[in-house]
Amino acid sequence: MNRPQTSVLLACAPVRVLVACLAVVAALGGCAKPLARPIVLTAPYDTERVWAVVPFANESGVSQVDVMAVADKFVSEVEGVEGLRCLPLNRTLAAMKSLGMTNVRDLQQAYTLMRTLQADGLVLGTVTDWDPYKPLRFGAAVEVISAGGPGQNRALDLNELTMPTAETPGGAETARAEISQASRILDGRSNETLIELERYALGRSDPNSALGPKAYEIRIDLFTRFGAWILTRDLLEQEAARLGVPLPAGRAEKVDESAK
Repeated sequence: MNRPQTSVLLACAPVRVLVACLAVVAALGGCAKPLARPIVLTAPYDTERVWAVVPFANESGVSQVDVMAVADKFVSEVEGVEGLRCLPLNRTLAAMKSLGMTNVRDLQQAYTLMRTLQADGLVLGTVTDWDPYKPLRFGAAVEVISAGGPGQNRALDLNELTMPTAETPGGAETARAEISQASRILDGRSNETLIELERYALGRSDPNSALGPKAYEIRIDLFTRFGAWILTRDLLEQEAARLGVPLPAGRAEKVDESAK
């Protein structure tokens, strides 16, 4: 007499297992963290401009720094700026090779390279600090030379990039040549750096992955890309100051209208 009941129970067992699995999946989905919008930089120009990035110099004292990879990180971050486009690094290298350049030594060479590339701005820089072990460190000094400035033969002294003031040698010439400069040392032990890093990483990582934004604190390639973003923002803000363009809250960051 009990056999039919047993058969019914056995028949219902797979259904119960399926319902339980669906409940677990639904619960997990309900706990998923929402994706955040990345902070987008914006250029202070009336029309879209094109920048190019030259391979960086290395004055960090660490021989294994890949200066081509560093320059490529800047290409990616500049390309992500609203109102800017950035030429691929390989195109810049090909143009330099055709001109017989191994680097850019003076403003005349910079303008020659920009004309060849048909670029509006040229980004040069040097790596000043680099430590691939946690706490990570990345430092760089950069400048963007805008097209249209006077052709001068003054040498580009990368030491000046760490002191972008009017008191530095050639400071007045730098102003006439339409150059904006920035320098930073980003230290993984600094709360200021970590706060900025979290803002950058939240919109560029999967919050439901094992590491999420924390991956930017342990991977030097991601930390370097963050550094490129910070320094690109600094350059844009210097450009805005040079052109007299006001920025929301003084930052070259696009205002998120959906957050209002």
